[in-house]
Amino acid sequence: MDPCESSVQTAASTADQAAAPGRGIRPASAVRLLRKLLVPAFAGLAIAAATSEITVPRYESRARLWIDGRDSAAGRDGVKVLSSRDFARQVIETRRLGGRLAAPAGASAGVLSGAALHLAGFSVLPDPATLSREARALRMVERGLDVRQVGGGQVAIDFVSPDPRLSADVANAFAATYVELRQARGLHAVEADAPAAAPARIIATAVPAGAARWPTPLISSLVAGFGTFLLVFGLQSWVRRRTGAAGHEFGAVPMPETTPHPLQHLPWIGGANGEPGDGAEMARSLRLLSREREHADLSRLIELRGGAARLVTVTGGRPDESIARCALALGRSLAGAAERRVVVVCLDVASPALEGLTADPRAPGVTDLLTGVCGFSDAIHRESASRCHVIPPGRGAREADGLVAADRLPLILTALKQTYDHVIVAAPPLGGMVGAERLAGLSPTTILVTQPGGLATDAVQAFDALASLGFADIAMITFTPETAEKAFSQAA
Repeated sequence: MDPCESSVQTAASTADQAAAPGRGIRPASAVRLLRKLLVPAFAGLAIAAATSEITVPRYESRARLWIDGRDSAAGRDGVKVLSSRDFARQVIETRRLGGRLAAPAGASAGVLSGAALHLAGFSVLPDPATLSREARALRMVERGLDVRQVGGGQVAIDFVSPDPRLSADVANAFAATYVELRQARGLHAVEADAPAAAPARIIATAVPAGAARWPTPLISSLVAGFGTFLLVFGLQSWVRRRTGAAGHEFGAVPMPETTPHPLQHLPWIGGANGEPGDGAEMARSLRLLSREREHADLSRLIELRGGAARLVTVTGGRPDESIARCALALGRSLAGAAERRVVVVCLDVASPALEGLTADPRAPGVTDLLTGVCGFSDAIHRESASRCHVIPPGRGAREADGLVAADRLPLILTALKQTYDHVIVAAPPLGGMVGAERLAGLSPTTILVTQPGGLATDAVQAFDALASLGFADIAMITFTPETAEKAFSQAA
């Protein structure tokens, strides 16, 4: 097998492994997911616990009456009497239920519930401590009593309270008192020789309930906790999307974590360099570039930067053929003279210089990687003129804006950085392009190509445009392509 072909397969396999789900991305994604779920989970647990404290079980008991009458009017009259406040007061007094109704089980929870409503800004009934025992008992009856006709001359008396025994006793007390009242009225009618009232009798007595009324406190707590979890999680997602729209997140593909560093103006190759910087290492590098003209070019600068130039973005202030030619010359020089593993990623789809780099003009490339149509093993090709590897624009590539703004581009470049010594990106002019800040977030060494004889102000404006996008390490080169691809630059 051709050693170059073998190196392509090895590099592609390594890049596939670096970009594969579950390799370098899954641990970070798991941590991010844990952080996203932590706050909603704690909020849900807190609300569930609070709901459990302020919610008490409620027990319902039912007694049933049969009221004999020629029509339904007798039943309606019976419901009115049983639901009246005067009748409730009579039942409480005759059955001596005032003490039990005024202080039922779960009173402490009711206090907590009232306090919670006050904190939430809702108006509630007056504090029970300020009411008389009779008033508290009547309020308890009004809240828990439900009287209605159920058909066939029957009337159901339901009562709900936190105490199952109390619920049964109150329902039975209302039924018994009503029957006694009807019997007493019947006797008075006989004595007065008046029409007798319709008789009534108890057909079912209430018994203490064995299970709490739905929803139980457990169900209420679970519903409140889960609802709070969804609400907080949704709010977090909304805030995260708003933050992402401002440039902190980009789509579904996680951005590699980077550390911002201050802007550094690297030398202007082929132009006036000015005075060396304060660093002694940079000063020696610049003197070396001045002494060795053949090596005082872009490839030497990249070599001197070492790991800081693992990702190199070559761009310009305006569309020009020299951008792509500079990127190709740099990649070929590093792969040949320096014997390093280099790949050129072609994002400038409009450049003719990037055509014909592979034997098949329709070979898969960047667009196919971005859409997931192929893997690195299919998209990476050996460049026929050197030991350099290339990823062509790919099939269907029509405009560079779509490639630069693609969500998966940072992920692909990060995987290539883990495989190659240098990743050279032949990019279109990035100033003002949507998605260019994503490339800046990867902290590349940026090569700004200027035209020979161009105005220095144009170069400065292009430099400032890149710096405003977040590109920090920017070197400028006045690149003049010659018939021999070895020459990188000449004086402007």
